[in-house]
Amino acid sequence: MGHALIIDDNMIVSRAIQSCLETLGFVSFDHAWTEAQAVAAASERLPDLIIIGDEVETGSALGAAKQITAVLSVPVLMVTGDPYRAGKPLERASAFQGPFLLNQMKEALQSVRANMRDE
Repeated sequence: MGHALIIDDNMIVSRAIQSCLETLGFVSFDHAWTEAQAVAAASERLPDLIIIGDEVETGSALGAAKQITAVLSVPVLMVTGDPYRAGKPLERASAFQGPFLLNQMKEALQSVRANMRDE
């Protein structure tokens, strides 16, 4: 895995996610602050992983991920800084996992990699 698409409108959170992913071997990143930007970024360069955060300026991060995974096979992780939100399971679809707290990123990525090997 080398390229990640991070969908979140909070630059501090986005950079923290990027920093974490860099330690896990990712080398390039696209950042999107809106649903439309995320869909456009994925169409320009296929990500190996999509990370969705808590909020975007317009549209929905989850909506963007759903649009992208409807045509591309890309794993999606939801990362949140909100412990309440982390307790809510994501609507189960084969490409979506989470939500995970930021400090659970390594374990979440290991889970994604294991699922990809099983497919």
